[in-house]
Amino acid sequence: MSIFTVQQQQQQQQLSVSKSCSLPRIPQNRLPVVHILTSRSEPGDVKRKEPFQFEKVARFFLDPHTAHLTDRRLRFCQKLLRCHENGYILKDVPYLMQLLNVLAGCCEEQPVYVNPFIEIVKNCSKPFLLDKSTDAEIYASALIAFCSDFGYLLRVSNKRIQRCILETLYKSIQPTNKSPIADNDFDGLRPIRIDYLLKIHCYSDLCETLVKTISMFENDLSLRIQAVKLLQIYSSKSLDCVARMLTHDCINRLVAKMNDADPTGELLFRTTEVLWNIFDFADEEQIGEQLDSRVTISLLQEAFIGQVTQNHSQYHCQLRNDLLIVCSRIIAIKPDAPVIETGFAKQLLLLASYPELRSNNPLVKNLKITTSEEDFEFKKLLINTVVLLGRNPVINDLITNSRVLLALLSYVEPLPRKKNQLVNAFEWSLSQLEELQLHALVALSILLPRSLQEYLEYHTSTRLLLFYEWTLNGDVYQSQGNGFFGKGGRNSKRSQLKYIMRLLRSIVSTKDEGIFVDLCDQGLIPLITGHLKRLLRETSNHIDYIDLDLLCDGLFVLSCLGELDIHRKEIFGSEGIEILTKVLLSESSHVCGGLGYYRLLVAAIDCVWCCVIGSVINEDEFIQKQGLFALLDLIEANPKSLQNIILGCLLDLTENTKCLHFIMAWQGRKQQQFPHVLCELWRDEEREIHVARTGKGVIEDHRKPLMGILQQSAPVIPLKSVEPPRSVLDLIDNMRSKIYGFFCKIGFGDLPGLHEEDFVTLCIIENFLDFKLGEVWQEIMMELDMEGTQVIATDGEATDTILRAAEERGLAVTATQNYILEQYHKQDLHYEKSFYHEIIRNHQFQEKGLEQWKAYLARTSKYPLLMVAKDAQNESIQQSRPDEKSYTGYHTVHNLEIPNLSITAFTGRVLHIESTPVELLNKGRRMEFNS
Repeated sequence: MSIFTVQQQQQQQQLSVSKSCSLPRIPQNRLPVVHILTSRSEPGDVKRKEPFQFEKVARFFLDPHTAHLTDRRLRFCQKLLRCHENGYILKDVPYLMQLLNVLAGCCEEQPVYVNPFIEIVKNCSKPFLLDKSTDAEIYASALIAFCSDFGYLLRVSNKRIQRCILETLYKSIQPTNKSPIADNDFDGLRPIRIDYLLKIHCYSDLCETLVKTISMFENDLSLRIQAVKLLQIYSSKSLDCVARMLTHDCINRLVAKMNDADPTGELLFRTTEVLWNIFDFADEEQIGEQLDSRVTISLLQEAFIGQVTQNHSQYHCQLRNDLLIVCSRIIAIKPDAPVIETGFAKQLLLLASYPELRSNNPLVKNLKITTSEEDFEFKKLLINTVVLLGRNPVINDLITNSRVLLALLSYVEPLPRKKNQLVNAFEWSLSQLEELQLHALVALSILLPRSLQEYLEYHTSTRLLLFYEWTLNGDVYQSQGNGFFGKGGRNSKRSQLKYIMRLLRSIVSTKDEGIFVDLCDQGLIPLITGHLKRLLRETSNHIDYIDLDLLCDGLFVLSCLGELDIHRKEIFGSEGIEILTKVLLSESSHVCGGLGYYRLLVAAIDCVWCCVIGSVINEDEFIQKQGLFALLDLIEANPKSLQNIILGCLLDLTENTKCLHFIMAWQGRKQQQFPHVLCELWRDEEREIHVARTGKGVIEDHRKPLMGILQQSAPVIPLKSVEPPRSVLDLIDNMRSKIYGFFCKIGFGDLPGLHEEDFVTLCIIENFLDFKLGEVWQEIMMELDMEGTQVIATDGEATDTILRAAEERGLAVTATQNYILEQYHKQDLHYEKSFYHEIIRNHQFQEKGLEQWKAYLARTSKYPLLMVAKDAQNESIQQSRPDEKSYTGYHTVHNLEIPNLSITAFTGRVLHIESTPVELLNKGRRMEFNS
């Protein structure tokens, strides 16, 4: 009986009851207004369907006794579709999966279940519905399990079902897949977000299942494309998906069938995209394990060469470039991949040298390269691939035979260049040619140092120097500044200059004397020094990153050229020394805002070490141009990492005896002299390595006077004969050996500018070599004991004597330090007493002045006291005069007294005059002006 007939019977019963009951008649105007409180009806006045009881139906399907009730099962499937035509509710997914698993098993036995099963699966493409806002978090794990089991349904061998499952998965995560339910539905259901469902797919086992099923779809191209399409989406969204894909040998499974016949070309395209995503997100070790296969490389080679020979459309050109990127990533991740064994490396080198070099190889004979963006990108990718191939030293012979370096050197010439006359060549546009030129310069800076024979064979020095001169001359060249390598070089030659200097730097770093002679004979040193001098003059206020690269690379090239040859140092000469002094005296804020200052200083100090030290002429001129003082100023202003380098440079410079006078005459910013600065550096080193010292700097442990905590904590183990012990390694790590070398040059006595603590430190510095010798012998004896070796009697006596002498030396130095401190303490007491006596004298003078002031007040206020003072003054005057003599012989006798003198005290040498106040003087002036 339907719901509609039941409702009609209820209405008839209500009418009969109303007729049997007699109720008073209510007038028309007194009828009450009754509001019907019902839910909003659906469109077309369709009644709401009762909910589908998933749990009950799931038990019915799982019951083995109901397997023969096919019709009833099919009715349940139809009811399920009717009740959930807008999508399934999220909380019902466990029961839904149970139904799907049962139906999947039935489809294998009874084809009648195939269509209902497909319809139910298609309905899963619609978004799942949320009954509550918290259902997305509550049922997340259940939904992940559902997605995993949903992928396992691909085990059904029916092609229609497999295609339906793949299409459902694809549609469910598409942005256009929106729920047909309106947001204001009265049931309050809301669809889940697409991005949330995509994350659930990524957390499930769908990726692993799809990778496994690729081999299962060998005979069905469309299904394989659908699976790869899903892998493309998942691999671009999640790192975890890529990791799980690789656990099932995803790369080899994808590559194995990528070259199958496909009229649409979609399989190769999507496989390339998946591989690209894998290389972007996966771990390189996992990728490398799957790429060590000659079959995989051969299949990639086949796909790439096939697209190279079919470059008649933009699609094929783009796919060719994508495949080349994938191949280059493989070479970068695994340089020893079997690209040589498969002949792939030889083909790549051949393509990289085209169209600059002629070849009769069928691969390039009919190859057409145009100036399109795809072909231009293809050329740059080939150059990059050659650089990656060069990482494997086995490929050097192939690079030599392919003459790809000669092809790259063809770009090292002034722009715009003359048109090439080769038959199979064409001309790039000027902007493209410039970008390829910069790309070739960068590639050559990596490849040329590994192929020195080709460098000399192709007369590369002449080509490079001519190009370098073109970048320095005043010819106008409006650079486009395109691409990564052209950054900062628009409307100038700065980019070309930067990378030709980098190429020269990489060449001279080989330390090949033949190359050095070739470059110097063609005048490279004066060319670089003149360029750097002009650069510093033009950029004195601000040095940007390109200028910094030019300066550092130029100084490095000069350092390599002049390191071991006196004649080249002299060619460096006055112009180079002027460059170095300007760099050493430059302010940090002018060099890239301070970020590149230390890099520039290291390059300059290295150049001083290589091009100045060792040549007496250069050393004298460096001193005259204040270069020595500039290095000393840098010691005071820079951190320890640079102080160590500068001290080493200065120590070698002190081999010239003229330097010692200037070093001793130098004073720092705080008026500190060089011996005091060295003692400060020594104390800083000891504080950093935590050497045991008292608060006054006295040795605490006389058995280990130089050892820090790190050196003491390091275990003593038997070493090989070529391995230095830890006591010797300590000399490399810090500056104490260099400081000791300086004091050996300037002496340990009569040094200016030393303080109390400096003399205490100087006692340790003076005995540094003896202390270090004792450390070495201590380690020797400890190693012998650990090895179980016993020395003979005479050697034992000698070692005991050495160790006892080192210990006694430590005690003697400690006693000397304490004596120095005691003498300074006595001197401080003497200074304190002298200062105290000076204070007493000052107080006595103040008391005497107070008494004189009181006497003055008494004389001026009381006349009798004034007279007494006058008499005392006259008496003093009289006593001070000599005895009276006879003035008979003199005609005139002068009176020695000053008449009308009104003072009663003797005058001193200092007079205090009270003048007219300034206010009165200004007042008188104003009165005159007013009159």
